[in-house]
Amino acid sequence: MKKQQADDLKGLAAREAGNNISKVPNARATTGPKAPKWQKKVEQFLGLLEEGHSIEAASVGAGLVRKTVYEWMSKHEEFKAQVDDARHAAEGSIMAELRGAATRKDDTRALMWLLSKLRPDLYGDKQALEVTTKKEDGVPEVIAMLQQTQHLVVKDSADSADPTPAD
Repeated sequence: MKKQQADDLKGLAAREAGNNISKVPNARATTGPKAPKWQKKVEQFLGLLEEGHSIEAASVGAGLVRKTVYEWMSKHEEFKAQVDDARHAAEGSIMAELRGAATRKDDTRALMWLLSKLRPDLYGDKQALEVTTKKEDGVPEVIAMLQQTQHLVVKDSADSADPTPAD
């Protein structure tokens, strides 16, 4: 009995000193995308992303709540990396299909549209505006230019808004 008490006191002293802090690296997650209860749905979600579906469509297809997926992306770096990888894989498969369609001389417009929606930064429509002024101050022309581009500013700010919802 005294041996047990001595061991308990040594263990307590070691914990107090911070020497025996156990971290279990292979412990199973109970929440988040790594939790066993979500494993099949997460795999299905990532598979749908690789096929070229949006995050919203892949969430619905896998039976996940979109808000939960965005929350996981913000809290779990590894999951966010998996989502990014799946989206890049989709880009590659669409490009391969687009090349095949171009070789067969199929209609490629739908594939190009899909690619422009997946990666608007690389494949989206570029718009340019040229302004020339005849007066020295050019104020009316600048105002007209701003009015013409107002829809682009509104669209860009909506696209760049953080889709990550709060808890």
